[in-house]
Amino acid sequence: MLPGQRVPGERLPLAVTTSRRNDGVIVLTAVGEIDAATVGRFRTELSGACVRGKQVILDLSGVGFLSCAGVHALEEANAAAPRFSVIVKTTLVSRILDVSGVGADLDVRRDVEDVLT
Repeated sequence: MLPGQRVPGERLPLAVTTSRRNDGVIVLTAVGEIDAATVGRFRTELSGACVRGKQVILDLSGVGFLSCAGVHALEEANAAAPRFSVIVKTTLVSRILDVSGVGADLDVRRDVEDVLT
């Protein structure tokens, strides 16, 4: 196996990056899987952004799996942030939000520019 290659079936780690735009909007980008093993870090990053930002955009474009705990973290963020939007591009995450019913309460968009215009 070459360096950087994944073993089939190996769980993806979660990477969360935060950037603050000049207009005060905080953009959180998550890449990987949000599950029982990673939701603690995800929730910490997300709740911190909700406290600091007047508007929070969570980009889940790179998320391959979203557990019930991750969905609950989205509900908490939606209640805490003055303005909260979620970017969803994958069919699986979109389906999870739809089936859970949470998607109806969130401002779900296709890209960051859509939120800012």
